[in-house]
Amino acid sequence: MALWVECVASAYDATVCDQKSYTSSSDNLTFNPNAWNPDDQGGFQCLSVQDSPPAFDATWAWFSSPQSVHSYPHVKLTSPDLPAPLSNISALQLTAEWSMGPGSAALPALHVDSVGLADLGVTANVAFDIFADRNAARAQNETTAETEIMVWLGKFGPAQPLGAGSEKRTCFSQTAGDTSFTLYQGRNARGTDVFTWVAATNQTSFAADISPLLQYLWRNGLVSAAAHVGLVSFGSEAYHARDNVTFSATDFAMNLVPGAAPTLAVGQLPTACSRAVSVHFQGSWSFTSIIGIVGVVFFNVL
Repeated sequence: MALWVECVASAYDATVCDQKSYTSSSDNLTFNPNAWNPDDQGGFQCLSVQDSPPAFDATWAWFSSPQSVHSYPHVKLTSPDLPAPLSNISALQLTAEWSMGPGSAALPALHVDSVGLADLGVTANVAFDIFADRNAARAQNETTAETEIMVWLGKFGPAQPLGAGSEKRTCFSQTAGDTSFTLYQGRNARGTDVFTWVAATNQTSFAADISPLLQYLWRNGLVSAAAHVGLVSFGSEAYHARDNVTFSATDFAMNLVPGAAPTLAVGQLPTACSRAVSVHFQGSWSFTSIIGIVGVVFFNVL
């Protein structure tokens, strides 16, 4: 059975487990192991935090229900401009570096032990998680926001975004920085619309303006342009491992620039993919009727 091995206390400013949280005094960042769906056959989630420079190591193991997310150890990023309407975000720069491997000790920066993770049957992802709602107050609560937008930087084992393989799956593509993402849409158990951008390959170091991914959604009428982004976090959704796994995160940051969104050009739509429709917002923009209902859209910042 996996066992949490606590690292030397002096190496960290705090260690929290289960659903406890820790807020650093230096920069007001909140860290949460977020074991919101614990394994009924055993398992755990703990998170150790370093205040300066900000970093955390999350060690976990979940034994059963490998298709279910059991925890999302993460840091909640902050900005004085949140909540912000999607249509009034000129840029949203997100930055993070991470590593992951078997055991209870952190790996060197930017290192992934893919063989070791596979040996443990690890199912997990690494993702920014964004919540939005037309009501600014609801946008600041994960359980009340009508829309969740995830940006997956990594995935391991059979981890799949909501909507993958379903008839409502989309295969729209978009680039943020130098990374190509594919969009999926699904609904979670709470009825939240979940839009997931999945990187084509694992990105252990990421620094890019993701506003093109956001614009793709609201300019195509999948999400209301009036929806407010209220929460942004970075972490790893943990599904399954036969023994301890450690996810480490450093150099995470967010810089939101308010202002009119830059104009994006719309490419030709092939007929290979179906266009998903939001269950919460059925609006459309003038060009949506022009480009049609079926296909893939490619945006390029002018």
